[in-house]
Amino acid sequence: MLTLLLACLAGCAANQGADTPAYGNLLAALVPAQESGIAGDAAMRLAASYPPAQTRFALQHAAQDGFGTDLLARLRAQGYAVAEFSTQAPATATLQPPAAEAIALRYVLDMAAPPGLARLTLYAGGESLSRAYLLDEGAARPASAWIRREAAP
Repeated sequence: MLTLLLACLAGCAANQGADTPAYGNLLAALVPAQESGIAGDAAMRLAASYPPAQTRFALQHAAQDGFGTDLLARLRAQGYAVAEFSTQAPATATLQPPAAEAIALRYVLDMAAPPGLARLTLYAGGESLSRAYLLDEGAARPASAWIRREAAP
């Protein structure tokens, strides 16, 4: 019985990593105007939930795509402090504020239903915010309301 229980637990642990989503912009065909429109909408939605100038975000993955860099620039312009993801240890501890003060921020921008329907999911702290966008003629228009999901306590 103990062997069966251990085998089940090992299977659960192995499957946990398999469904972990990749974060970032997973779309290859966005034009800059579409990325900028979605980033502006995302920054406005975060401002509705988290007060600017009082909130610090810590990005949990690299934002090397157009959407990520535009989102970070817009958040900073609104007054947010944003710590970017780094795989290297900081040179001095005084340059990095304590991570406990920052809200973990991740995003996934992917295709919801081809052709032309993208989905953005923002993971901020213990909640996720999702919205669909219709991509056509070089622009991105919201195709749904924002959906908010809180993590269980």
